[in-house]
Amino acid sequence: MTTSRALSIALQDTDRPRLRPLPIEAAELLHDVDAPPRLVAHLRVVHDVAGQLLEWLGTRGLDLGIDPDAVLFGAATHDIGKTLHPAELSAPGARHEEAGRDLLLARGVDADRARFAATHAAWATEAAGTEDLLVSLADTSWKNKRVPGLEDLVVARLAAASGRPAWEEFTELDTVLTRIGDRADERLAFQLAHPTAGGSPRLTDLTHALADWFAANEPAVRARGIATELGHSPDDGRLKNSAWLTLEAGRRAIMITVWSSGETELDDVDLDTGDNRPEHRDLTTAQELHDILASALDRADPGTDA
Repeated sequence: MTTSRALSIALQDTDRPRLRPLPIEAAELLHDVDAPPRLVAHLRVVHDVAGQLLEWLGTRGLDLGIDPDAVLFGAATHDIGKTLHPAELSAPGARHEEAGRDLLLARGVDADRARFAATHAAWATEAAGTEDLLVSLADTSWKNKRVPGLEDLVVARLAAASGRPAWEEFTELDTVLTRIGDRADERLAFQLAHPTAGGSPRLTDLTHALADWFAANEPAVRARGIATELGHSPDDGRLKNSAWLTLEAGRRAIMITVWSSGETELDDVDLDTGDNRPEHRDLTTAQELHDILASALDRADPGTDA
């Protein structure tokens, strides 16, 4: 695989702070979806904190019924949906949660591991398991943010496994989280050193980017009353593959066709008259494709169609 900025941030040794590399499966997924540099940096610091929590739990010898590899993978991919909703890299928002799970499922990730993308902010629900709570805890404590309700849930799981009073378990957890919080400034500096935009210097395969967007957004598009269909050329070894998405509502049909080279054609057809307003673009990033798709949805939406 070609070395990319995403792989470099995910895997290369760091000094201040020292961070364990991401699991190779997670790093390759971030490479494939052209994840923004700051997102990769954020996932790496959260993954490292999850690793520290697991190491501490390992010294306790408690039977919590968790899979450490699943927790680490969840921490390493929990925000991957922000590749589809990049505004949420720097502003609050929850659209990335379900989108991230759907993106991982579309990429062949098992549902049990893809779930963390959707559950990392849902720690207060009854469905949250101990693994989910640990990913949520890593996602807050990396920057020395303390969430009492979340910590109480973790303490309850620890006390149930150890048989010790909750206050004793809280004391131990507090010590660990304080130690983790002491290095928060270094982790934050590492994350902020990477820009929110500008993925890898390689050319993104937009056929994959279109398929990822479709997998994450199809239900919402159909809910707007827009018929949608995705097609793609056969995977037969050809050098230039293509994929196309059709959006149809009322008297308008829009087709976006992308090639692996970055060439993109947009056809905007009036179904009553047959008139077509074709546009040609040469794209290099998934974000550019997402911008075109957002514009096409606004054109096709029956609520905005004149």
